[in-house]
This record gives sequence, structure tokens and C-alpha cells, in this order.
Amino acid sequence: MEIVERELSFDSCVDSERIFVRMFEPKEQENIRAVIQIAHGMAEHSLEYVPFCKYVASNGFAVAINDHLGHGKSVSTGSTYGYFGTGGTDNLIGDMHKLAGMEQGAHPGKPYFLIGHNMGSFLAREYAARYGGDLAGVVYIGTCGPLPNSVYAAELHLANHIVRKQGALAHDPIFKRLSTQQYNKRFAPNRTENDWISRDEKAVDQYTEDPLCGFDLTASGYRDILELQKRVSSAEWFHSVPDIPTLLCSGDHDPIGENGKGPLRVAKRLHSVGKTKVEVKLFPGARHAILAETNAQEVFEEILSFFEKILMESFSK
Repeated sequence: MEIVERELSFDSCVDSERIFVRMFEPKEQENIRAVIQIAHGMAEHSLEYVPFCKYVASNGFAVAINDHLGHGKSVSTGSTYGYFGTGGTDNLIGDMHKLAGMEQGAHPGKPYFLIGHNMGSFLAREYAARYGGDLAGVVYIGTCGPLPNSVYAAELHLANHIVRKQGALAHDPIFKRLSTQQYNKRFAPNRTENDWISRDEKAVDQYTEDPLCGFDLTASGYRDILELQKRVSSAEWFHSVPDIPTLLCSGDHDPIGENGKGPLRVAKRLHSVGKTKVEVKLFPGARHAILAETNAQEVFEEILSFFEKILMESFSK
């Protein structure tokens, strides 16, 4: 199926900022079966998702993915990478909702799906709690399970201390030591500082060499993500998110997801509060970025199959 690619931008929830968007869809509008919106992860941008976007677009889906505030081409002159503004991740969710409104207006009546990876999975989880009634299904990729409250408290205390002492735009190496450096140690001896991302050395090198990937977030950016992670791990979130078709995908060697234990805990808690439409798919040997793994095609097909199953069930009603 022939597809077309477009780029556009729109006004962010944050004054004077613009949000960059990549769009992919079948050339013939009558071939569009549904719409997919993607929320990318921390310290990366929409370009990383182009192969997947092209794949699902060639199968009849309109796809939209924006660069979040503080990421990619949504960082304007004078702005700072890894900074989300005074509203924190609520600004990112607000921008996602703006994009959804644009896409729903362009494709009225079409089923609407949301995918989130890494930080984007936390954004998608909170988005589903707020706007899940508009979604036909959601996919959380590379997400993690709830952490002990003591861990959130300690790390938030540290982040807030640094913000107070050094400012919201400050950078501190301690955040990298607590996160990606710890993840990478699990795959020692290391070829690069990003071995934890994928077994595919070409994908790892592409990420490592991309100046728009792998940067350190600001102290406030790390704090904002911690606050979001705590929110979507709370009992309130598990009760408030609607019972919509949900797929949790992860590599069983993903350190963020505790080698698959995290997504399984999320699914178990959702089931325990009456969410019946939750599935988990763990890919053996895969690391964190499963859309850029050695078995990426298998991952693509699994996600497409999940969406097509929902469309078939909806059509049969």
C-alpha cells in the first residue's frame, strides 16, 4: 500500500513553543482503517520510530508522532533539551491531547489507538486515565512496575533538592548514574554506554551517534518524570484507567522493566481491580527498545495483530 509522509507543527501548551509532528498514512484516504498516535521515550525523538510508522501505515493506519517538549525538533532557539516547562509532564500530555484532537478531526469516526514507549509509556498511562474513553486500545512498551514508596520519596527528595539549589535547568550527573549507567552495567563488558537499549549494534550506534538522543535531562525534567511515574503507579491510577484493550510489550532483558517482572506486575494489578482486557507480551532476549531490536519485525507484527483483533471484534458487534 502506497503511503505519504508529512511534517507539521502546532502551538504547544507552553507559550512560544511549537511541537513538531511526523505523520504517515495511506495515500488513498479510503484505505485508512484507524489512527495511531505514538508517544516517544526519554532523550530520543520521533525519527527513531519511522520504520514502525511506515509499517503500520502500509497496513492501513494513519500514524502521528510528535517530538515532546524538550526533545527533538520541538526544542526552539533558546529552549533547553530535557526541560518540560513549569507545568512538567502535564504540558506533554496537553500537547498529546492537542494532537489527538487534530487527528480525530481529520479522521472522524475512526478508531483511535495510543502507543507509548519508555517515558512515553508513563505519558500514555496517564493519558489513558484522563482520556481513555476516546481510545479503542493502548499499547505500553518498555514500561515498569510500581516501585516502593521509599524509592520515590528518596529520589524525589534528591531531585527537588538539586532544583532548589541549582535551578530547574541544572544538570547533575547523579541522575545518569542512577538510571542509564546502572542499566548498562547489566550488559558488561560494554561496547557502548547504550548497550542496554538493544542487541542490534546498528540500532545502538545510530542512537549513540544521534545528537538528539541520549542527552541528560534537566534536574526538573527528571523530577517531573519521577512524579509522573509515581502517579501512574498509584492505586488511584489502577482504579481510574478505563477497561480498554491494553497490551504491555517488553523485552525479557529490559532492565527498566526488571526483565519482564514490571509489566507483569502492572497487568496483575490491573486484573485485580477488574480490568479484563489486559495482555502481556514478553520477547525473549530483547532489551529495552523492542521496536529497534534484532526481532523488530516480530514486534511490529505483534502490535499490528493486537490492533487488527480490536478492529475485527468491533466490526463484528
